[in-house]
Amino acid sequence: MAKTPQTDPFFSFAQREDNEIQLATGALLIAQSEYIELNIEDYLCRLDAMANVVRERIQNATLPEHHISELNRYFFAENGFTGNTENYYALGNNFLNAVLDNKTGIPITLAVVYIEVGRRAGLPLVGVNFPGHFLVKYQREHLDILLDVFKDGRFMCEDMLQAKLKEMMGEAVSLKPSMLAEATDREILARILRNLVRAYTLLERYDKALTAAERITWLLPNASTDYRLLGYLHYKNHAYSESIVAFEKYLQLAETPPDAAAIERDIQHLHKLLSRLN
Repeated sequence: MAKTPQTDPFFSFAQREDNEIQLATGALLIAQSEYIELNIEDYLCRLDAMANVVRERIQNATLPEHHISELNRYFFAENGFTGNTENYYALGNNFLNAVLDNKTGIPITLAVVYIEVGRRAGLPLVGVNFPGHFLVKYQREHLDILLDVFKDGRFMCEDMLQAKLKEMMGEAVSLKPSMLAEATDREILARILRNLVRAYTLLERYDKALTAAERITWLLPNASTDYRLLGYLHYKNHAYSESIVAFEKYLQLAETPPDAAAIERDIQHLHKLLSRLN
C-alpha cells in the first residue's frame, strides 16, 4: 500500500510553496523509497562541491556560450556523465543518487544533476518537458538555448528539435512553443515519478507504483489524468474504496473526459466488489 501523508516525508515536502520546492531534495526523497539508507545531505554536498568547481571556472566569462561550454566540459568530459543507452529502462536510471554514483542516466535524471550543478554555480538553467525527451534550457531575457544533456549537452536548433519530435512521436508533428516552455520543479519531479510508475508497473511492483502515483497527486493536486492512474493502481493493490475516490476525483477534474463512460463502469464494478466483501 502507498504510504500515508502522516508517514511519508515527501508529503510535507510537496506542501511547500513553489519557491521552496528544491529539485535535488525532492529527487533524493523519491530515491529514498528505494534506497532506505540514502543520506540526502551527503548528495546535496556533492552537488555543492561540483558547483564550486564550475563557479570558479565561469567567474570571468560573460557569454552564455562560454558558461555552457565550461559546464559541459566539466560535466561530460571530466566527470564522465553520459546517457545510459545500453540499459535505458533500468530502474536505477530514475534515482538521483544512482545517477550521481554511476554517472549515467536517462534525460530527465541527467538533467536534474546538470541543472542543480549549474544553478548552484549561478547559471539560469531550467527544465523543459519536451514530448518524450526531457531537455534543459539556458534561459535569459530574450535568449533561450536548448540543450540535450543525454547527448553531451549539445545545442538543439529548431531543425534538431523538429527531428527529435518526429522521432519521439513516430510521425511529423508541428513544433509548438508550449513544447519548449519552462517546466517547474514540481512538474519535473512529477515526470520522474511518472517514469517510476511505468517502471514499477512493468516489474509488477504495484505497491511501489502506487506510492509514486500518490506522490504525483501531492505535487500536482489538480492534474486530472494522474488520478485515473492512481485509481488503477489502487485497484491493483485491492484498495477498492480508494480506487473509487481516485476515479471520482478524475471525473471531477477532467469534467468531460472521453473515457467518462468507461470510468463510470469501473466505479460501478468496484462498488459491486466492495458489496461482496462486506
